[in-house]
Amino acid sequence: MADDASPRPARDDDAPSDDEQASPADADVYPLDPRGLGREVFVETRDGASVFARLTTPDNMNDERPALLILDGIGCAGWAFRRIVPVLAEHYPVVLMHYRGHGRSPEPPRPWRLGVHDNADDASLVMDALGLDKVVAVGFSMGFQVALELYRRQRARVAGLVSLAGPAGRVLSTFQGTGVFGHGLPLLRAAMRHAHDLTERLWKAIVPSQWIIDIGLSTQLNADRIEEEDFTFYLDQMAAMNPELFFDMLQQAARHCADDLLPEIHVPTMVVAGANDTFVPLSTMRRMAFAIPSADWIVVDGASHALPAEFPEEVSRRVLELANKLGGAASRA
Repeated sequence: MADDASPRPARDDDAPSDDEQASPADADVYPLDPRGLGREVFVETRDGASVFARLTTPDNMNDERPALLILDGIGCAGWAFRRIVPVLAEHYPVVLMHYRGHGRSPEPPRPWRLGVHDNADDASLVMDALGLDKVVAVGFSMGFQVALELYRRQRARVAGLVSLAGPAGRVLSTFQGTGVFGHGLPLLRAAMRHAHDLTERLWKAIVPSQWIIDIGLSTQLNADRIEEEDFTFYLDQMAAMNPELFFDMLQQAARHCADDLLPEIHVPTMVVAGANDTFVPLSTMRRMAFAIPSADWIVVDGASHALPAEFPEEVSRRVLELANKLGGAASRA
């Protein structure tokens, strides 16, 4: 691991400092375990960033159980896993981390380090801070790119991989079946730099608006399966972010590609795709799944890109299915 990614001592925190205080939109995705079995930390890196993470453990904790590391998508701080983490935590230790500038992780200092590999290094530091030797990395959307880079950099510490609508990289090249958004992203980002204040005001006003909710529910999501409350929560989290950070991170994810790593994956892997996903088409997910030796390939009928929020019972069952296969192969230190 590079020197500038080395951690300062992690600190347990029930109440973050003023600059880490969550806004109402960034309120806890789920409450701290009332049984006292949860632990929260802020892990600081040498480049000045601070990353929030929460560990939730089962009642009858067994050191032979693998820990499940939840790696969310861009702009997400656990919203897609609101109904999944409590189920998983009945059986396995579960770690949810917030990327830099997401949720309870404060905005990082400039120049920003927002590459997929930076997020993977942050995940490794979180594992160190929580005393986790090995994990099953569960990646939603861009989170699977982070999971793949964690496997590339810390191969001995990743006991299994799960992709939930998560590609291996270059996601914008297939967005809505075209590469138009990917080509236009640098122009959009340049325009934002010249109108920062206006952009931020518009972002906070437009992102959580009702018409965005209506468009999303009618064109991109399965409105019969997703709770409007969950979608609103997601938009509120995005609105609380710095839009420049969001688009810079999106641009980094669009450049990243881990296709070269797929044939080298030799841990139990599950790829779960939404049959109606227009953000990452089914064909893209299928190609990735069949490039990974012995990967389980699962298609959820009726699911869009937001499949964890739309089908939490199915996703919980599938993740537990893979974790149960591992038995004691992954353990806490």
